Amino acid sequence: MRLAAGALLLACLVLPARAQVLPDLPDLGDLPEPTRYLAGYLSAGTGWSRPVGGHWGDGDGGFKTSRTFTVSASKRVDEFLSYGAEAAYAGGYANNSSDGLTLKIFSLTPFVRASYPEGNKVFYGILGAGVYQWNSPAYTSGGVRYASDSGSSGGINFGGGMGFPFLFGTTGGLDLRWHKIFNMNGSSLDLGSADSVNFTFTLQYGVWRDKKTPVPAP
Repeated sequence: MRLAAGALLLACLVLPARAQVLPDLPDLGDLPEPTRYLAGYLSAGTGWSRPVGGHWGDGDGGFKTSRTFTVSASKRVDEFLSYGAEAAYAGGYANNSSDGLTLKIFSLTPFVRASYPEGNKVFYGILGAGVYQWNSPAYTSGGVRYASDSGSSGGINFGGGMGFPFLFGTTGGLDLRWHKIFNMNGSSLDLGSADSVNFTFTLQYGVWRDKKTPVPAP
C-alpha cells in the first residue's frame, strides 16, 4: 500500500514537469517580414473655436464662440513624425453687439506632427501654417444695411493633444490648438490680427499599404 502511494506521488510530481516542456521557439530572424505597413492617417473632428484677445475676442464688441469642423490627411514618416494638411471650417462667429453680423472662416494649413506613444495612448505636438479665408454676408443692424465683406490672410496654429483606442479600430483624440490669423481687414471690417483657441474631438483612421515585393536579381 505504501509502495502504491509513493508511486502515485512520484507520478504527480513528474507528469506536470514533463507537461511544461515546450518545443523550441523559432528564432526571430526566421519570422517572415511584415507584408503591410502603416502609411498615414485620415482624420475628422468637431469642436468649438473661442475668439480671444483684441477686438476679435472682446466681450462687448467682439465675437462669440463658433462650432468648428476639421478634416485632415497625413503621411507617416516613422513612429514619431508625420506631416500632412488640414482643412477647417467655422461658420458661426456671431458678433456680440451687432445682430446679423456673423463671420465664417475657412482655413487650409499644412502641418507637421511629432507623436510620443505611451502605453495604449499617443501624445503629440503639432505646428501648422497656411491660408485663412474669412467672409461675412450682408446684414442689417440698427436700421443700416451693410454689404458683405471677405478677405484672406496667412496664419499659424500650434498645440497638442492625445489619442486613445476607440471603436472599430479607430483612434479617438482630444486636440487643443491656438490659431492666429495675421490680418483680418476688409473693406468694412477691421479686426487686425485675430487669435482663437480651438478644442476639438477627433476620430482618426490608419491607412495601411502593402509592401512592394522586391524584384529578384536576374
